[in-house]
Amino acid sequence: MPANLPPNYYAAEQRYREARSIPEKIDILREMMAIMPKHKGTEHLQGDLKRKIAKLQGQAQKKQIKSRTSSLDYIPREGAGQAVLVGAPNSGKSTFVGTMTNAHTEVAEYPFSTFKPVQGMMPFEDIQIQLVDMPPISMEYSESWMYNIIRLADLVLFLVAVDEEKPDETAFNVLSLLEERHIELGKNGDKKPQGQRAFKSCRVIATKAGNARAEEGIVRLRTIFEDEMDIIEWEATDSATHETLKKKIFDDLKIIRIYTKIPGYKADYEKPYVLAYGSTVMDAAREIHKEVAESMRYARIWNDDRLNGRRVERDYVLNDRDVLEIHTR
Repeated sequence: MPANLPPNYYAAEQRYREARSIPEKIDILREMMAIMPKHKGTEHLQGDLKRKIAKLQGQAQKKQIKSRTSSLDYIPREGAGQAVLVGAPNSGKSTFVGTMTNAHTEVAEYPFSTFKPVQGMMPFEDIQIQLVDMPPISMEYSESWMYNIIRLADLVLFLVAVDEEKPDETAFNVLSLLEERHIELGKNGDKKPQGQRAFKSCRVIATKAGNARAEEGIVRLRTIFEDEMDIIEWEATDSATHETLKKKIFDDLKIIRIYTKIPGYKADYEKPYVLAYGSTVMDAAREIHKEVAESMRYARIWNDDRLNGRRVERDYVLNDRDVLEIHTR
C-alpha cells in the first residue's frame, strides 16, 4: 500500500537533512510523525522515524554525560560539496576563505598564522559550498593530521602566491610533500581514496595576481603544471574574479542541481537537491525518499533549453537545473 505522503512531509524531510543540531533534528522528526498519514502503508516509515528519534535522544544524553572532543583529522561535510585549501605559508589561503565566505580567519604577514582548520560556507547562486582553510604545507613543518582531511575532500584548491620570486619551486615543494603522503593532484581525481593512494581533483589558484611580479610568476607556474591542472588568477580586491572562480569550483565538484515539482503545483526553486554528474531520474527519486523511488512509474522533465514537461523513464540522465516531476503508483 503506497504511503501517499503530502508535500509538507517532504519539505520537513529536506529541513531534517539540513539540520545540524540534535535537538533540531528531533523536533523535525516529531513534526514529520505528526504530518504523516496513519495507515498500513506508513507503518514501516513510522517505525523508522521512531528509531531515529530514539537514537538521537541517546546521542544527546551521552553528550550531556561526557563532552567529546572532536578529532582534527576529520571535517564533516556541509553544503553541496567540500573544497579544502592547500598551499605554502603566506599563499593567501586565509584571505581567500575570509573573502569568499565571510568566515573569521587570522590573516597575517607572517607564516603559519593558521594552525587549525577554519571552515566557511561560500554562496554560489542557490547553494552553499564548504571551504576549509588548512595550515600551510612546507619543508620546515606541516601538521600530520591535515592529510586525512585532504584525502577525503571532494576538491582540492591549491593556492600559490604568484608575486613570489620562484612560485614554481614553491608549488613543486608542496606537491612533493603531498606525494610523500600518497596524495596526488590532477584534473579528474577520484571521489574516494583507492587504498593508501588518493588522486584528488584540483584547481590551482594563482593568488596575489594584481601585484607587479604576478605576470612573470604566472608564466613560471604554468611551466610546472602544463596540462595537468587548470590555473585561474585570483585577487582579493577584484570581485569579478570571485564570481568567475565560484562557477569554476562548482564545475570542478562535478555536481548538478535538481528542482522538484509536485503534479499540479509550481516547481520549488528554493532548495535544490544536489546530485553527482551522471545521476538519473531514479537516483533523484532515491535522494528524495526511498518510497518515492519504489513507487515511481515515470517522470516529467522541464528545462529552459530543451524540454517542457516531456515524459522520461527512470534511466534518463539529468542535467544541472532540470525540474523533475515524479509520478507514482
